[in-house]
Amino acid sequence: MRVEWSERNTMVSNLFNPAFCGEILRTVAKEYNKHTSTKFPFAFAFLILPILLHKETRERMPKTVRSYIFVWVEDNDDLFYDFAKRTKSLVRFTKEALSFLLIYQKIELTEFGEIITSQEKVQKVNDDEYQEYNDILKKAEMLGKWLSHTTDVKSIYSFFRITP
Repeated sequence: MRVEWSERNTMVSNLFNPAFCGEILRTVAKEYNKHTSTKFPFAFAFLILPILLHKETRERMPKTVRSYIFVWVEDNDDLFYDFAKRTKSLVRFTKEALSFLLIYQKIELTEFGEIITSQEKVQKVNDDEYQEYNDILKKAEMLGKWLSHTTDVKSIYSFFRITP
C-alpha cells in the first residue's frame, strides 16, 4: 500500500527517503558489480536496508571483507533472529528506492533481473552532523564487496532464514 508523502510520519519520511535508501542500494550494487563478473541480483536488493539501516547490525559489521558473511552471521546470531520480519517490513521502502533509481536513471535492470548501476560517485560530507550518513555509505561499499564473494541468492536467503 502506497502512502502519500505528505501523510507520512516525519521521522519515517526522513529515514526512509527514497533518494537516501536508493543511494545505499546503488552503492552496494556498484561495489558488487565492480568485484564480480556477474551483475547485482535484484533479489539481493531486499537484504540491504535491513542490514545497513539497523544500527546495531551495521556497527557490528567487520572492518574488512576478509571474513565470510556466513561466519559473521553465525557469530552475530542475535542480530538475525528477527531478520526475516525486519526484511519484510522494509520491502516497500526498498521498492520505492528502486523505483526512484530507475526513474532518475541511476540503475538499469537487465532482462535477467540484474542491476547495473551508474558509475557516478556521491560525495561524502566532511561534517560531524553527517558522520552516520558517511558510515552507512562506507558499510554499503563493504557489503557490496562482501556479497560479491557469495553470488548464490538462494543460499544467502536461506542463511538469513528468509523463506518464500
